Amino acid sequence: MPTTRKTSTYAVVGATSDVGKAVVRGLQAAGHHIRPVSRSAGVSLDDAAALRQVFAGVDGAFLMVPFDLQAADLHAREREIGANLARAVKEASVRRVVLLSGLSAHLRKGSSLGAALLEQGLDELHIPELVHLRAGFFMENFRKGLDFASQAGTGFFGTLFRGDLPMPMVSAADVGDRAVRLLTDEAATLTRVHELHGGGDYTMAQATAILGAAIGKPKVQYVQVPHQDALASMLGAGMSPSFAEAVLETARSFNEQEGWALEARSPRNTSSTTLEQWAKAILAEGERA
Repeated sequence: MPTTRKTSTYAVVGATSDVGKAVVRGLQAAGHHIRPVSRSAGVSLDDAAALRQVFAGVDGAFLMVPFDLQAADLHAREREIGANLARAVKEASVRRVVLLSGLSAHLRKGSSLGAALLEQGLDELHIPELVHLRAGFFMENFRKGLDFASQAGTGFFGTLFRGDLPMPMVSAADVGDRAVRLLTDEAATLTRVHELHGGGDYTMAQATAILGAAIGKPKVQYVQVPHQDALASMLGAGMSPSFAEAVLETARSFNEQEGWALEARSPRNTSSTTLEQWAKAILAEGERA
């Protein structure tokens, strides 16, 4: 007799983010039901009653702590969001939880501290099947926060990161696909920490050459931006001093080679999309559009 595929229900936090959309897409393609948590879905991370309703009776949950770029105290805000999510998970007795975390979460600093705090909070709940999905540097950062295409128009591309150190880079789609596998594979042997290094390790200088070639600007040069210049730029863009300091701390951590990943690259933590593929499919296509 044919096997009937089980249809499950999942709560997805940040359902309209790049990763969240990939999680929703993958779960729906497999025939599962989604309960999204996002402003557009009318579910606030500060609304305990709404979160309680979303998480009640779900078979699993995908969690993340979104950045609040204007938060007066970024990490206090992240603690608040994390506590709200942990409470919802606990009250609903969710059996399987996948938390989107950062590759450097074990360092407990910078832009990954919020996820690290929620890792700790979830660990204390003794969830039967809990995975901290620690992902590398998102390729989407080049399109959004770093605005590569706009910077490339000047002939230069700059970030806070050293240009000579390789960094694991991953696409949001690959992170979403991995999260779906971790949520739905009943036969999976789940480890508490699951690293995802992405499709390759690239220095910022190499990334600049790849991205420049993809949008028809192969002569773009990479420059490391001084911290004070970057701080002024972030504050000028409306980011809070607290958020800006977290970004600066992350860059210092990388530049001082503190060691973001705990594992060496392997088939298990490597995903399929290379930066070259992403640049052609996402960055270049976005510029044409």
